[in-house]
Amino acid sequence: MRLVHTADVHLDMCFARAAMPARLGNRRRQSLREVFRSIVSRAGNWPADALLIAGDLFEGDRVTRDTVAFLMSEFRSIAHVPVFISPGNHDPYTPESPYATETWPDNVTIFPSPEWTSVAVKDGALMVHGFGFDGPESSANPFGSLRLGETRGTTHVAVGHGSEKSHQPPSKESYAPFDAADAAVDGLAYLALGHFHSFTEIPGDFGTAIYYSGAPEGHGFREPGIRHHVEVEINGSAVEVKPVASSRVVYATHTLSCDSFTSSQDLLDAVRHATRDESRSQLARITLTGLCPPAIRSELPSIQDTLAQDFELLEFVDRTESIEDYTKLGREDTSLGVLIHRLSGEIEDATEEGRRQLLERAREVGLAAFRARELEIRGLERG
Repeated sequence: MRLVHTADVHLDMCFARAAMPARLGNRRRQSLREVFRSIVSRAGNWPADALLIAGDLFEGDRVTRDTVAFLMSEFRSIAHVPVFISPGNHDPYTPESPYATETWPDNVTIFPSPEWTSVAVKDGALMVHGFGFDGPESSANPFGSLRLGETRGTTHVAVGHGSEKSHQPPSKESYAPFDAADAAVDGLAYLALGHFHSFTEIPGDFGTAIYYSGAPEGHGFREPGIRHHVEVEINGSAVEVKPVASSRVVYATHTLSCDSFTSSQDLLDAVRHATRDESRSQLARITLTGLCPPAIRSELPSIQDTLAQDFELLEFVDRTESIEDYTKLGREDTSLGVLIHRLSGEIEDATEEGRRQLLERAREVGLAAFRARELEIRGLERG
């Protein structure tokens, strides 16, 4: 038996929650569609004996009519492949959900309640068991209550959404928590899970292969690197599980020390070197640390412009320290000291990155004026 397993696509998600610029939201949502389309296409072309979707296919409070139409079209395109959907906490099966209000293609089975339901396919050679959340918080937790019935001559697999306790990520909320040993039923070959966004194997002293496919593409900088869907081949008692890279773009985070940089070219070269290994388009966030000459800091917008074509998004987070000792200058009992002290206080209180950069540049210009020193016109002063 061949299975394709995915979960946590989160179509129509709001990327503002991931601290993404508003202008990128539509592009990121479209990328999720294209990633999901490629998974559906793989299920149809392989072909898989079933496509298992373990919850959070879309955002129930944001899903659009257009996205529903997109899903209908994609599922119709693989009419020869049974599709099984286990609604999760973000796309629960409620009376107002598209799962309940729409007529889905004949090859699609949506599990409507937090109780195990079993569906036979391929003349009974494959039995798929599944359940669905009936609200953002499921009214019941069916893990540990699955009963298979007859197992001779039938391959049993299950699909569900929930939190395996021993592998719960620290920052992830718990939904339908369970212990793997309770979910692993004798005779169950594979349990396809959703909710954790990284590909995760749940090992244990039991016969069931238990896996989270993870999200097929990252949703923010807390989910860096390539993401996957899962392809499964079951031959008798042998279960082969293969994570398949599915991301179109990846989130990448890097930290660069500016201590050795003498010009903006050094920083530009360092950014290119740090991001060179990614084989996919990147949304990169570069945190700068160490001592940094003011001239380099003022060039950050120019560097972003120079590299714009190489990245889906390039952000700098400036955590550098100035080479000038502004703390010492601010203590001087001089007009320069008063200026530096006042501007340094405003910089410390600034909550917006743009205003902070403007104030820092004003401090640099003010210091240069007091010292009758020429200062290059760059960065914020450029048109």
